[in-house]
Amino acid sequence: DVKFRKLPNLTSEVIDLLKIGTEILILEKTENKLNYNGIESPFYKVKYNNKVGYLLGGLISLEKKEFKNSKYFFTYKKIEDNYSIIIRHLNEKSELTENISILETYEFSIDIFDNKGIDNLENILFVNYLSEACGIDGGGIYFFKTESELKKVLEISQVSDAGIYWLEEKLIFPKDKDGIKGKIVYQKEIGNYEDEETNWIEIKKTSRELEWKNNDLFPKLEKEK
Repeated sequence: DVKFRKLPNLTSEVIDLLKIGTEILILEKTENKLNYNGIESPFYKVKYNNKVGYLLGGLISLEKKEFKNSKYFFTYKKIEDNYSIIIRHLNEKSELTENISILETYEFSIDIFDNKGIDNLENILFVNYLSEACGIDGGGIYFFKTESELKKVLEISQVSDAGIYWLEEKLIFPKDKDGIKGKIVYQKEIGNYEDEETNWIEIKKTSRELEWKNNDLFPKLEKEK
């Protein structure tokens, strides 16, 4: 329950208690702020059910994604210099589960897919890092939604330093181009520029076929960064 208050502070009268998934209309941002989950967050003036009051910004979802009977809500958390994304999943029975994962960058998009041909999965969620500079990770985090949980499955990296090296990891699902039925193909490519004058480039490629069994990927990947 989120407290919908008459004024933008924690001692103000509570107008109502709002459940997760409640839709509100944001009217304006106030100057009143509070540290919440390690982040300085303003109070917002909002409208709900023809009532006007205030909510702390850290309690308002940055975005909502829906897939069939699943709803996903997203917000941030910060511990020291590390940002994390909090993903809350709400099913058709209004049962709530939560997943917290550290982010490599706070610039990202959130993509949602069907099961891409993987049995015993409802859908796939991908936190897609937006890399706009050398040395910034442009990979992301895969989450698989099973019948009982939203599970963080794998982090992939896509990073380069112009003229020095690059690292690219990706997953190919059965429904993707070049996909294999019943398999998730993991591919990694590492390249190094050894000598620019002679165009000397060394590339190492890895490809493995993985399976989704008992709510986990097999075999386990020994990842190097």
